[in-house]
Amino acid sequence: MIYDGSKGSICFYYKGLLISSYPLSKFKTLDKYLNQGEELIYKSKGIPIKSQIKMYLLFCNNIHERKKNNKPIYRQDHIYFLNCLTALMRLRIIDNDEQNGYMCFNKKK
Repeated sequence: MIYDGSKGSICFYYKGLLISSYPLSKFKTLDKYLNQGEELIYKSKGIPIKSQIKMYLLFCNNIHERKKNNKPIYRQDHIYFLNCLTALMRLRIIDNDEQNGYMCFNKKK
């Protein structure tokens, strides 16, 4: 399901599959969503980066499998997926390309 806000929506993809969608509005901006990965990295500063990357990839792969098999994904898991994916993009493990990353859509007029 694609959530649409007053300014459009942002959709997150992993391995070519749409996983999550969030509304964009005056208060829920693109930068706010993309900075969540940086916050996750900052809050995990006692944990080695290699361990963090492993956990982020493990969670993203788990959510991808659940989505591919039409199993339910809870809202909290969508939020953590957003954090993990943006953290992986921030660490430059995943590029924002046609298979992985995000895409913004403006509000249809």
